[in-house]
Amino acid sequence: HEATHQFAFNMGLHSRIGPNPKWVVEGLATVLEAAGPARAKSARSVTARINRERWLWFRNYARTRRPDRSLARFLGSDRMFETAVLDAYSQAWALSFYLMETRPRRYMDYLRTIACRDPLQRYSSEERLRDFQKAFGGNLDRLEAEFLRFMDRL
Repeated sequence: HEATHQFAFNMGLHSRIGPNPKWVVEGLATVLEAAGPARAKSARSVTARINRERWLWFRNYARTRRPDRSLARFLGSDRMFETAVLDAYSQAWALSFYLMETRPRRYMDYLRTIACRDPLQRYSSEERLRDFQKAFGGNLDRLEAEFLRFMDRL
């Protein structure tokens, strides 16, 4: 997990001096902390690549505590990482895993967009949502429904 952070910061994927959406930083690290991604070429099924601990936590969160239509709030703010840490980490993993599995090229373009931002400029909630929607489409309700359905089927 920490090695992924170091690699991402050292390679310029994340900025050390500017704001990064925490869900992106932690999502990438939690996807890559699992043994599954290391075996991705030999892992034929999606379930072989999941981070089981994060998936189990997210499944419980999604079924019992996750507010409906809360994706925009999660994307636009890091607040959940201060108030519900394990829920936030599990959702960061789940969303990142979903995007990597279903929209890998768009996910890479999105990471590139964030990496190319001026690190000395504020990154408002509106800008964060705009960048996400530019990469993945403007209909967040639909994407959220598809995301939750994907996770529920794992």
